[in-house]
Amino acid sequence: MAKLRYRTLRENVVDEIRMKILNREYEPGMRIVEQNLSDELGVSRGPIREALRQLEQEGLVEYVRNVGCSVKQVTLEDIYEIYLLRATYEQVAVRTYEGQLSDEDLAQMESIVEEMKIFGEDDLGDLVDCDCRFHQVIVEKAGLNRLLKAWTELNYGNIVCYFAGNSDRKEAANRQHDIHERLLNVFRSKDEETICNAILEHYMKTVKRLIKEGSMSDESFKYKV
Repeated sequence: MAKLRYRTLRENVVDEIRMKILNREYEPGMRIVEQNLSDELGVSRGPIREALRQLEQEGLVEYVRNVGCSVKQVTLEDIYEIYLLRATYEQVAVRTYEGQLSDEDLAQMESIVEEMKIFGEDDLGDLVDCDCRFHQVIVEKAGLNRLLKAWTELNYGNIVCYFAGNSDRKEAANRQHDIHERLLNVFRSKDEETICNAILEHYMKTVKRLIKEGSMSDESFKYKV
């Protein structure tokens, strides 16, 4: 029997608020009042305050002096920065072992890719989990604890990118298997340079798509992708 993971009240509150933001129950720009959340979720203001601090670090809410807390608008620049950092950390990891993942590592990644097939448009959270586990294999192989910690701290940013960058959730779910299978096949080549290029391209596909769609792009975006 699988062990149940103990979750603190703060963790439960964070998850509840995060999903309300990602599912657009709380719209960008909406003010968040601690007492209202306390009444809505049936918990004291202490865990609410702690949860909002964490969500501020994740980039989902922001505090403005003399205004208070509100839901942050996720921008194309946010998605670009998060994906650029994740790609860079993964490239660093790959270069430490020269792209030589073991057969066991590749089999683990293949299993995760196959798992992606069973999820649909209502399972975006599960797909994000699969995505994180797939890429974690890449980083863990390096055996560098600080690198893994820095990469892991961007996992919630990855969740933000998934939800903010995919207005058509059915289409988003459908493409996850294919894009990760393509990246897996590149890893099978065991060519370090080809793999590093493919990792960056894998992440920048979303940014390029959003620019092409014009759904989040504006004239202020100045980065080359």
